[in-house]
Amino acid sequence: MTEHNPYRLSRVWTPRHYDLTLQVDPDVDPYTGHVRIDGDVHEPTAVLEVHAVDLAISSAIATFAGTRVTLTPRPRSEHGVVELHADAPMPAGPFALDLDFSGALRRDLDGLYLSTYRDADGTTHRIATTQFESTGARKAFPCFDEPDAKATFAVTLEIPSHLEAYSNYPVTERTTIAPGTDRWRFAPTMTMSTYLLAMVIGRFVATEPVFHRDVPIRVVHVPGKEQLTAFALEVAQHALAFFEDYFAIAYPAPKVDLLAIPDFAAGAMENLGAITFRETALLVDRDNAAQVDLERVADVVCHELAHMWFGDLVTMRWWNGIWLNEAFATFMEVTAVDAFRPEWRRWEAFAIGRLAAMGIDALPSTRPIEYTVRAPEDAEDMFDLLTYEKGASILRMASEHLGPEVFRDGVRRYLRAHAYGNAETQDLWAALGEASGTDVGAMMDTWVFQGGHPLVSVDPLPDGVRLAQTPFRLLAADDDPIGAIGSLWHVPIALRSLVDGERRVLLDQPEMSAEVGPAPVVVNAHGEGVFRARYAQQLLAQLAESFGQLETLERFNLIADAWALTQSGAAPLEDFLGLAERLRDERDPNILGIGQAALGLLERIAEPSEITHVRALAASVFGPVLDYFGTEARPTDTPQDRTARAIAYDVLGDIAEDPDVRQHARERFREEMSGIGGPSADLVAAVLGVVARFGDESDFAFMLDRYRHPRNPQDEQRHLFALAEFRQPALGRRVLDLAMSEVRTQDAPFLINRVIANPALQNQAIDFLFARFDEMLARFPLNTIDRMLQSIALVIGPTTYQRAGEIVRFLEEHPIPAGKRVLAQTLERYQVNLRLRARYAGRLTSQLA
Repeated sequence: MTEHNPYRLSRVWTPRHYDLTLQVDPDVDPYTGHVRIDGDVHEPTAVLEVHAVDLAISSAIATFAGTRVTLTPRPRSEHGVVELHADAPMPAGPFALDLDFSGALRRDLDGLYLSTYRDADGTTHRIATTQFESTGARKAFPCFDEPDAKATFAVTLEIPSHLEAYSNYPVTERTTIAPGTDRWRFAPTMTMSTYLLAMVIGRFVATEPVFHRDVPIRVVHVPGKEQLTAFALEVAQHALAFFEDYFAIAYPAPKVDLLAIPDFAAGAMENLGAITFRETALLVDRDNAAQVDLERVADVVCHELAHMWFGDLVTMRWWNGIWLNEAFATFMEVTAVDAFRPEWRRWEAFAIGRLAAMGIDALPSTRPIEYTVRAPEDAEDMFDLLTYEKGASILRMASEHLGPEVFRDGVRRYLRAHAYGNAETQDLWAALGEASGTDVGAMMDTWVFQGGHPLVSVDPLPDGVRLAQTPFRLLAADDDPIGAIGSLWHVPIALRSLVDGERRVLLDQPEMSAEVGPAPVVVNAHGEGVFRARYAQQLLAQLAESFGQLETLERFNLIADAWALTQSGAAPLEDFLGLAERLRDERDPNILGIGQAALGLLERIAEPSEITHVRALAASVFGPVLDYFGTEARPTDTPQDRTARAIAYDVLGDIAEDPDVRQHARERFREEMSGIGGPSADLVAAVLGVVARFGDESDFAFMLDRYRHPRNPQDEQRHLFALAEFRQPALGRRVLDLAMSEVRTQDAPFLINRVIANPALQNQAIDFLFARFDEMLARFPLNTIDRMLQSIALVIGPTTYQRAGEIVRFLEEHPIPAGKRVLAQTLERYQVNLRLRARYAGRLTSQLA
């Protein structure tokens, strides 16, 4: 007999419909509420269960067959459950559960929580808003807070008359019920999970709607930001049309509201019809934005709208299947944006996300994409790069292997079969199998149910190559743990001879031979495979000589794999450096970004006597790149050119300490300060970074003022995070103090992360972390603490690496309440970097001179 999970509710009853009424004034705590849940009791019982956390239930009444029974609440607080006890068993059948309750607006950006903003006059306004995924609904009202307990929701909000209210479905009635108080009634929703319910109350402005067919689309924002809404509306119109065509199913709700929330712990949340966003992920000045800012807004809007089908219409049965929501939304996000702006080449840029996921996936603390979820915090650990980027990468790999049209047909079958219900991973494989006539599950289960990914070794044969797969491990010593890294995958491989011929094979065994045309030969042709490749020296040399003939993603993978093999110790640094020389002629920003990251690590581990050699390498590689692009924007620039220029500029101004770039940054910054010019939008972040690294107190004061009085959300973020780049200890202390006081709690952990990453401030930042850690745990959202600590992996400089043992001991003695897996990955990444230092620090001169 299967043991009952105490975090889950007994299925002795299930809900069908909620009538939820809340009396909320953001300026007053607590709020009060009433919920009537219509449901069905499936067998006689004297105990009903609901989820409720930090709520006071003052009245509980069950009504069935004309009988009203008063129930006694008994909390099981450790499980987030309240038992409602009757004096005698209640019969099976339809019933209604009426609950009166109260709760405080939360301060941790979860459940029903408080957000604030200041208007142009400096007046602070308070907002009540929600974030329910994964288990926040139970923190706002008593409910059956599990994804497969779908029901309909009719929401009523009683709020101060001067405020606006938004929820998933349209307003049906707004009436004044008392002086200064209005009642807002919203139409009942379609059947959906509790985590998708949304309520937002505050002083907001909504744009005039634009339409896709008869569906109105609006951007909702705090007053004064109307000019930042046009781009998101354009993207949303495109996305709805694109997804309706791709899925062959109409958008399932009557409206789309995109709501920009000043305080928001995540990037965005796919509440049906009322999607909430961080301001930086929705509001942008279309005509004066950096390319990366436009891409982020387009990505996030498309991601969340994809969820309206993959997640909201069809929902995973339980949280172990969250990847079905998030990986597929990520896959569809890139697909939709690629159709929106083909010139952005989003699938090429997505390789950066895949690379980051593979960096985690090669560590012992990786995990399968899908694994058993028991407690709510187990679900929180799944919102990471492995779910989003690795999951989307294997879907992309499957799409290319099966063929995009076959893959799309399978997705349509899946959505039609499970619309308004719940599904599991095997349901998706079954639908793709029906569409393709193949056993998709046999291949894909090897990627979903074991962690890690393979290293494919490639050796020459007279008429082709020998392919052999082994698990790729960044920590690969004999006594290193393997953890969740698997052992054998079904690997779709595309082989391409640069001379003649291409073929696809499935490497589903330890090794095999494959015929292909003459060398040079690319394994992972077109770059969609989720594996590392290690070429025999002869083949690697041939590819290096033919580097310019490779496709963008092929060049990307060749460089990325060489650097990963260097980090793991499986290949010498010389192999990577030989390929890095080819970057002088590279123009793709994603490939240049790998070189930037690698040089950044080499700079961190270099002894003082070796720094000049690292700077010389940076100058020799990236100098020709910036010479090609120049320091000023050109009318002929492609989107890739705009980003590549900024990368080259940043490397030369920071690592190479190029005097001309530093002078240029200083001049553009002075123009910005005087209000008569300044750098192009794409170069702003790089200019701010270069100025800050060599700046003084007057520069700091200007950036701080711009953070406090920004032109737009992106401007605010750039100037805030540039403050962490200053190198003077006194300024570092000011930044850390700001993080603990003035800076929004959604941003402060990431600001501290950047100070820890600053080589000049690391000792100071670590001391601050140790001294204020408990205060950080109390102040910041719990799901940001693990992210704040990720830059610990960069404490590897000549004056800081000795603190590794001290840092690890501190974190062992001060466990974090959430994100333990991410923290374990950070500490393992730290070991990878420390080993890189041990291998090459003190020996870089012989490598680079």
